Amino acid sequence: MAGTVDLIADINATKLSWSLVVGVVRLYEFPSQWNENKVFSLEMVLQDVKSDRIHATISKPALEAFRHQIKEHAIYKMQNFIVTTNNGKVRTTPHKYKLSFYTKTEVMLQPIETFAFNPFKFRPFAELESNGASDENLLFDYIGEVVGKEEARGIITRTGHQSKRIALQLEDLE
Repeated sequence: MAGTVDLIADINATKLSWSLVVGVVRLYEFPSQWNENKVFSLEMVLQDVKSDRIHATISKPALEAFRHQIKEHAIYKMQNFIVTTNNGKVRTTPHKYKLSFYTKTEVMLQPIETFAFNPFKFRPFAELESNGASDENLLFDYIGEVVGKEEARGIITRTGHQSKRIALQLEDLE
């Protein structure tokens, strides 16, 4: 894995070979719609040294190769992705593209000193309250106090499964 390191802001579909040094901001398993006990894909939000973020997916064919290798909040050098348009219903980053891992994707753990990695994007409560939900607030971290909650309500997910939802009332610590 030698060569230059690309930035997330530069990623587009015209180039075939990208090499990134990124931190894994978020890492979560997406369950199969046919069997909730099976993992359909591993989803990640990656962040580079400039704090730009991009969504990445590891689907079934490459899942076992990377499932136990990649950890949240670790730094990796990665290369060989498939770049596709980020037009899904659930968007974790505003980036136009997303990355898909495949069996030829290479991943190498890097020392934390590789770059100053802060996986948290804290926003002041007033900014969140005034902006509401927007592309700038796809994922954010909030430090506050839970001061109230509603009773759990039953909902039906878009896949038709029953689930529960609870609304919390948060208060800014300031």
